[in-house]
Parts: sequence; structure tokens; C-alpha cells
Amino acid sequence: MDKMRCIIVDDEEGAHLVLEHYFRETRHLELCKAFYNAMDAMDYLYQNKVDLVFLDINMPGLSGLDMLEAMSNPPLVVLTTAYSEFALQGYKYEVVDYLVKPFEFSNFLAAVDKVWNRKRPILHHDYTTATVPVVSDYLYLKVESDVIKVKFAEISHIQSWGNYIRVYTDKGMFLSAVTTTEIEGKLAPEQFMRIHKSYIIALNRIYKVTGSAIILDDGTEIPIGNTFRRKVLDYFKM
Repeated sequence: MDKMRCIIVDDEEGAHLVLEHYFRETRHLELCKAFYNAMDAMDYLYQNKVDLVFLDINMPGLSGLDMLEAMSNPPLVVLTTAYSEFALQGYKYEVVDYLVKPFEFSNFLAAVDKVWNRKRPILHHDYTTATVPVVSDYLYLKVESDVIKVKFAEISHIQSWGNYIRVYTDKGMFLSAVTTTEIEGKLAPEQFMRIHKSYIIALNRIYKVTGSAIILDDGTEIPIGNTFRRKVLDYFKM
């Protein structure tokens, strides 16, 4: 996996120390530079290719939001701030995630996972001719106040549940506040298939396919939605 090029923009020494520690624990990120004010960061961004900015909001002089307002094509951004009331303002600029200080390593990893999934349609960087796919065999799920790692091989199926999803795994069922479409974008398409507006199944868990349903190897019966029927039948050449 190619490393993602990152910078930190924050006026607090403590924030730099925490993020730098998290970077050392994360092999697929490269910390290129760290800045204590937005003007220096902008000068660097105009001359260098960067994938991701960890950006504080409340800084003297030019704030993080002022910086985003001033840039016509900023990199992907994760906001890091002690002020949760700025969250909605941040999403105006299509930031990927919003971390409220102090945040744990698990929150940092979950934000990075969202960035990788935002970048997934773009399989190369402008500054290289190599095309490097994002390879992963797991995802992170927000479950209540925790973030847990779930391997693809452990998942049997996923079910929509109102504003949540139920993820059925070998270790039990996990309820997570994410949409079915969002979770579908994090899954390996060669391992999973959406067969209904409310269901995604793991292909290696299929025991039997009928005209109207798929039976998993644990006996679970999943209906095939009308709009997905042709795709399923074509996949199995039925």
C-alpha cells in the first residue's frame, strides 16, 4: 500500500506530540511537515502534493476554516479541535471527519479509514505514474463509544436497521450508526454482494441460491430484491 502524504496544522505543541505519536504507530501514513499556523501550511501546499491535512480550527490569525475558505482545491481534511460546535461549519467544506480533542488512537484510525475510502475511486497520485490500489482485508466499525476492527473473513452478512446497520460476524452481531451504502463502499467487491436494498452478503458464506433467496451456510435465508435479481442470476449464471 502506498503511503498517504500528510501534514499537521495546529498551534498547540501538545496536539503535535499526540498526532506525531499516532503517525509513528500507523505504517500507511507519511508525515511530511507540521505547521503551527495556517499561512505557512498554505505556502507549503501550494508547492507540494499532499493527500491529507489534520487541521485545527481555532488558531490565531488565519483559522482552519479561513484556510479552507481561501483554498479552491484543498487536500482531504480531518479537522482536529476542542470545539465541537464548529462541526457543522466544517462539513460545509466537505471535510472527511471531525475529531474532538482529546481523541483516542481508535478515533484517529477510524478517521484515516474514512479518508482511504474517500480516496478509493482514485487509484493513483498526481505525482507518480504508478497505480496503487488500496488493499485491505478489514474495516473499522463505530459501535457505541468504541471503534472495533472487523475482518472481512469474519462477516457473514449485513442488514439495514433504520439509521443503523447490523453486521453479523463469527464473533457476534454489531450495531453501527452507518448506512448500508457507506459500508458497501468499504467492502471488497470481490468478496461481498448487495442482493437487496437492506442486505449485503459475503459470497463465501453462500450455501444455496434459489429464485427468490440466498441461503447462507448457517441456514440464514436472505431475500433477493427485485432490482438486484438480474445481477444475482447473472453472477451465478442461472
